[in-house]
Amino acid sequence: MQNSYYADLPVLVTGGLGFLGSNLILELVKLGARVTVLDAMLPLYGGNFFNLEPVKNQVKVVLGDIRDGEKVKSCLKGQKLVFHIAGQTSHVDSMTDPLLDIDINCRGNMIFFLACLEECPDARIVYAGTRGQYGKLKYTPVDEEHPMDPSDIYGINKMAGEKYFLLLGQKRGMAVTSLRINNTYGPRHQMKHGKYGILNWFVRLAMDGQALPVFGEGSQLRDYNYIDDVTAAFLLAGEREEAIGEVFNLGCGEPVTFRRMVEMIVAQAGSGTINTVPWPEERKQIEVGDYVADFSKIERLLGWRPQASLTQGLDKTIAYYRQYKEHYWAG
Repeated sequence: MQNSYYADLPVLVTGGLGFLGSNLILELVKLGARVTVLDAMLPLYGGNFFNLEPVKNQVKVVLGDIRDGEKVKSCLKGQKLVFHIAGQTSHVDSMTDPLLDIDINCRGNMIFFLACLEECPDARIVYAGTRGQYGKLKYTPVDEEHPMDPSDIYGINKMAGEKYFLLLGQKRGMAVTSLRINNTYGPRHQMKHGKYGILNWFVRLAMDGQALPVFGEGSQLRDYNYIDDVTAAFLLAGEREEAIGEVFNLGCGEPVTFRRMVEMIVAQAGSGTINTVPWPEERKQIEVGDYVADFSKIERLLGWRPQASLTQGLDKTIAYYRQYKEHYWAG
């Protein structure tokens, strides 16, 4: 059954060939939205045409970068809702190539927002923020009022992007919402390297019968959200009036230690081993310790609550990659 809000609604999804965007688009198409996809297909970033295979004839795909103002403007014409997910997402890469992160996540976001002002000033915008904006926590669970003190360049620039959108949205009268997205896993994530989403990468290692490294004791607590729950949060943020001008944490309500997460992957994959190793220096520099989210605000205002347990989500994730492994392992 189509949701009346999304039926025939013109929607743009940036980064729509990637993990978060493609899963969102599949649901938008089910709800009857008219979807345009903008994706730069930058190497290593997770864009995969197979992600949209079930709806490839029902969406318009435009290959382009958010830093290309004219290409962005052409995609924004007539849009009523924009899910802005595109960006540089590697914590480690942001430290080794900070200028690229600044160029995409600061300059690119400003180019994109100014294009929104020009081409679709009445559209709603949902920005994909990140838990990385908080850095090392002063208290847990972390709520939206917690100070933001990122531990890497990526977190700083994502925080800046969020503030650009919220400030200019307020000053220019645009309806903007930011979701501070948690560690997310599930189908359609890139599986060729471990730079984005360590849980997803560990699923591949386990399925390939390899060793999964646990840095130190692996005692740090983590929240993990299955992709379907994150998609549901996007859809609520794009529809509900209560979301306008707000920021929301996502979380799972069932945090586990890093080691326990690894043990669960190995058990549910039925293969792989656990290897305790010292912290790599590049990881140690940006490690934030425990992260447990307070998502009571989005539950209270939008009625969102995660539905999938880690066990359920891992079962679905492993089953998907067993069926479609050739589309994610190759290359």
